[in-house]
Amino acid sequence: MKVLIISHESDLDGLFSAAIGLIRYPQARTVFLGYGKESFETLVQFVHKFIDYSLSEQEKGLIIICDLALNEDSSLIHLCKGAFAEAKTAGFSILWLDHHPWTDAAKGAIDPFVEIILDETGNRCASELVYDKFLSGNQFANKLGSMAHSMDFFTNDQYLTPIPELIVYYQNSPCRYAKLSSLAEKVSRGILWDVDMQNEYALFSRLQEKAKVEAYQTIQIKQIDGRFSAAFVQSSPYIQNSLFAHELFEKTNSDLVMLYGKDNKVSIRRNNNMISCRRIAQCLSDGGGHDFAAGARFKSDPTDRNEITKELEEAVLKSFMYRENDP
Repeated sequence: MKVLIISHESDLDGLFSAAIGLIRYPQARTVFLGYGKESFETLVQFVHKFIDYSLSEQEKGLIIICDLALNEDSSLIHLCKGAFAEAKTAGFSILWLDHHPWTDAAKGAIDPFVEIILDETGNRCASELVYDKFLSGNQFANKLGSMAHSMDFFTNDQYLTPIPELIVYYQNSPCRYAKLSSLAEKVSRGILWDVDMQNEYALFSRLQEKAKVEAYQTIQIKQIDGRFSAAFVQSSPYIQNSLFAHELFEKTNSDLVMLYGKDNKVSIRRNNNMISCRRIAQCLSDGGGHDFAAGARFKSDPTDRNEITKELEEAVLKSFMYRENDP
């Protein structure tokens, strides 16, 4: 049986979701994507190509999507619905496993064609859902799910090799698809660190330290709504934002960190449970994620830090208004 695994490209949960899938289906092809219109258009292209290739081999197949939420953009929902309808008509099975909040519109649109497995309680990560579905009882897969949970929920309850930072390094490689797929395949065989990974991590570390020095020079601390302190920082493709956010919280004692890049993307992390990163992201473009961590895009000129900070600050204020108006 042909198998295609599509997973989130930017964190441990996405990588380990794919790795657990590979333990169950070692013949699978893996693809790693992010959020936004371009990524979901690419997802649909891969689905079409997978269908054509499998049928040319006179086989049907299975498509597994992990750790990606279908957001409320109606054009993307329509695009995915069309691709999945074609796949089901051709006899393919599709499973979508995710732990982010979904809208009823997104779920309803693809439900006739896809088995949707969601955990919107905020208690489980995608890797744990993949483990439950495909390899329940497998000790190694269970351990991978536990490690992904530790990283995704910042519990710091176990040691993790620097794979999250290596993922960031590979994302910046011209061969990112191949490198991330190779990394997932290694993890599926129980290799969580080796000499090649160590050598590449050493190269990454030098780039990351330089990037952190430059990032610290851009910090702007603002008091928002008289209640919260927010740190706005220009990040870098060579910085693992979740880990760097914790470093920033320790140094600035802020309630909120917003790490923005020259690619118009922003990562949002909180240090105060009264703030919802997800709601802030929803007040920007292509926003999504969790209450404790989310991401989005901003519209300001990525070279104008003052304009970016103003736009992001307005999104935070707008998110407070939504929260206060909740029933």
